[in-house]
Amino acid sequence: MKIDAAHKALLKGMGLSEEDFERFDGEYVRYEFDEEKGIRLYDPHYATSYNEYIDLDGWSAWSSENDRFMSDFLKKTRKEVKRQKAQRPPQDQEAISEALRKKFPDRVKADSK
Repeated sequence: MKIDAAHKALLKGMGLSEEDFERFDGEYVRYEFDEEKGIRLYDPHYATSYNEYIDLDGWSAWSSENDRFMSDFLKKTRKEVKRQKAQRPPQDQEAISEALRKKFPDRVKADSK
């Protein structure tokens, strides 16, 4: 699918990359442009790197709406995940393996010891 240069700039403003433009096939990944509303993306299977909400009909919000629902929603979640990961001690894979061997001795094969 051919993408107009001016439209590429708008799509990049929505967070798409050059690699994403290769995925535009006119059927499963495409866009619409409106003089007043801007541009919106049709990507029902999230084939591109677009990180915002795509509605059930497969369309994103118009670029003029500046919809950042998903980014805003996940911002606090990402901070919390990072905080919790920092508080956890590093996992010792050998200790985990040994605990599983003790808990399930009948499932341990002779060659895995």
